[in-house]
Amino acid sequence: MTRAFFLPCALAALLPLSAAAQEEDLQWIYNRYVAENPLDTYLGLVYGIPETDAMRASMTCAIGANWIYAAVDLGADVEGLVDEASATVALNAGGRDFVEQGSVFRHEEGIWGVSLALELSDPFWAELSRGGVLTYRVNDRAPETLPLDGIGAPLHAFLGDCVNIGDLPADAAGAPAGK
Repeated sequence: MTRAFFLPCALAALLPLSAAAQEEDLQWIYNRYVAENPLDTYLGLVYGIPETDAMRASMTCAIGANWIYAAVDLGADVEGLVDEASATVALNAGGRDFVEQGSVFRHEEGIWGVSLALELSDPFWAELSRGGVLTYRVNDRAPETLPLDGIGAPLHAFLGDCVNIGDLPADAAGAPAGK
């Protein structure tokens, strides 16, 4: 299996969830598939409902030309914004404010939000690991929130694997491993 299989599955699932019952089922989940070639490896942390396509946030380890980073997709109201337009995202985690530049994505009907590229050494990650709530606002729109309860261990595993993506031993043949 390749990263090409997992990435569309992860992105295709950033659906707005309206039912309170669904909100109760959301949790932080880390999934990984390590291939021989790091470019085919999938490391993904999502906030969603296990074994469904329903999620509100997706963080994927990415390899750029000169860096390894986390591609962070956050479900958000981007109505009226142009696809791939630059967006300012104000985030607050652990009581600390962060401002990042991102871009609007709209993959298909009902699947939209903002995408950020964050360095793995960014202090944002330490604040996320403390738990509490992540609040974010796109271009001064109404704030969105994500509970961070239960993010500690999955986030630690995701960041640790992502930092070492080139040195991870390939998985044996079979399905991706969840953590």
